[in-house]
Amino acid sequence: RSRYGVEEEMRTKCPICRARIPPSKEMVSSLLTYRAAKQKWEDNKKTSSEEYHLACKLVEEAEEDVGADWDGVTVLEDDRKPAVVMPDYIHKASQRGDIKSVLKWISANTED
Repeated sequence: RSRYGVEEEMRTKCPICRARIPPSKEMVSSLLTYRAAKQKWEDNKKTSSEEYHLACKLVEEAEEDVGADWDGVTVLEDDRKPAVVMPDYIHKASQRGDIKSVLKWISANTED
């Protein structure tokens, strides 16, 4: 227990203005991914499977991290370069173990 009465909720607030800190892009991305996975299981009517229950748990945890009062728009700005979107064929190649294609794509996307 903190001697100054700092609660868990205070860690998500700005220490200067006490306004709620918006979620990062990564947090929002993971939340949307987990929601999509959960929706996929619901669409396939496989709501009794272990994977569905895992997806539900991940959605709940991500929603806790993002916060219940998140407006759905505001995210923490990132000054770094924008993320590179991985094409679907590269994702499938990585699942197949086709490391040559993946490495070729990675080396083609280096701009330094």
